[in-house]
Amino acid sequence: MPFAYSRLFSARNTRILICIYWTIAIATTTYLLKMIDCYNFLKPGSWVFGFKETPTCNFVLWRIEFVKYVVYVGIVAFLDLCSILRVHYMNIRRVRGSQDVLSVQRRRAERNLVYQAALQGIFFLLELVTYFILSPFAGNKWVLYLLTTVSWCLVHGMDGFIVLTFNRDFRRKISNNLGC
Repeated sequence: MPFAYSRLFSARNTRILICIYWTIAIATTTYLLKMIDCYNFLKPGSWVFGFKETPTCNFVLWRIEFVKYVVYVGIVAFLDLCSILRVHYMNIRRVRGSQDVLSVQRRRAERNLVYQAALQGIFFLLELVTYFILSPFAGNKWVLYLLTTVSWCLVHGMDGFIVLTFNRDFRRKISNNLGC
């Protein structure tokens, strides 16, 4: 897919995707809040937002929310792997046996992309485990706060940090803009 990016993500296709994402978000939120009455609320004495405690809401929380996010992470990991394998295959065909500086840089960039994708996936899975699996066993509000809110903030903050760490172009662009 990286080689077809300009065709796949044209302005028209991007607008269609945005409309689809908004429609899905509005539909699922409306379904959760209005149709089955699974609203979020701040749990008393815990500093954590949670779903209403009913069998239907628990089913939605586990079967829809948790599974949905695990599937999303799996899809992203699969697409990343396919993209990496495709780029690697193209580079092997292009510079078979070549050890010039350009091919070494390409292999290093591919390896960094693999590390970046793997770390991002691991951090998101860890956040899902702490939020959905470990947080119900929290003994007090501080542990619950750490396992939910803090873990959510950390994973999203670490995502940007991982991109900056493994992407030389981003680091170079930032340092040029800051005058470093």
